[in-house]
Amino acid sequence: MSRVLPMFTNNTAINVTRQKGYGSADFDVATAPLVYEARTDECDEITERMYSTKSVIYRTDTGTELGVHGHGYKPVAPKNMIDTTRNILERSGLNLGNMRETIRTSHDGARTFVQYKLPEHTYQTVDGDSAALSLLAITSFDGTWPFMISAAATQFACTNLQVFVGGEVAVYKAKHTQSLDIEYGGRAIVKALDVFENERELWEQWAGTGCTETEAFKFFVKAINATAVDRIQSNCWTVEEVFKQLPKRNNNLEYIWDKYNTVYRKRLGANYWAAYNALTDWSTHAGTSRASTKSNIAAVQNSRQEMVRKAVRANEYMRKVA
Repeated sequence: MSRVLPMFTNNTAINVTRQKGYGSADFDVATAPLVYEARTDECDEITERMYSTKSVIYRTDTGTELGVHGHGYKPVAPKNMIDTTRNILERSGLNLGNMRETIRTSHDGARTFVQYKLPEHTYQTVDGDSAALSLLAITSFDGTWPFMISAAATQFACTNLQVFVGGEVAVYKAKHTQSLDIEYGGRAIVKALDVFENERELWEQWAGTGCTETEAFKFFVKAINATAVDRIQSNCWTVEEVFKQLPKRNNNLEYIWDKYNTVYRKRLGANYWAAYNALTDWSTHAGTSRASTKSNIAAVQNSRQEMVRKAVRANEYMRKVA
């Protein structure tokens, strides 16, 4: 089903997307020099107002601070970044038929995430499910990341975002959004198709790599950096005993372990493909109990996806084929 179309045949598909607007990223930004009040006498009274070497980037609609940079930094509003990403896709030669764009922001707009699901580039996974190529464009004002487009896959049955782990994950990356090369970006992201093909080969090999209960549990523990569990586990207790010994509940580990045992191990078998699916289920669907992170769930999910990627690359059995 996957095929590459000639350049500029995506104009109609992109125009349909453009008409939908920018969602939560529909705001402008501006900069202003930072000013601080110097207190230099013993009475702690303000003696002088000083100008910093830094400028603040803020939203013009709410005044919310988004980041602090040097005076030479030229911010680009998220909606302009989205326009650029759409232009890159338009020139990419990827088949954008029935493309779905999802725009999300976090940290009051300091970070932007735009996911594109491309159902015309769909492949069958090792377990008989189907997965469509997905591209994720991210950018930030708070210094978290540069502008980057990365590749992943969305499985149809479980809607997990299958994090790509092999080779170069970013198919396009630029340090400053002012200097984005649209033509180069359009050519570069076509390599996402090759990345997808390589990942499918990895998934097949993981499905053929057996995984004991202890190995799966240790994999999950290291993936989410559950150091307290790691210490308890060294006493050679069973998984159930480890959970009982924890000083407090680990909701993330409980979620992953439950999904692995009740869903993926039953459906896919006791192998690393099942373990990987349990992790991507968590990174895609698990909520958060803290109110401070619920409003920034897009950033939380992106961070979890990086944890999955690192966990796979660090695992000795999965690394042998990755």
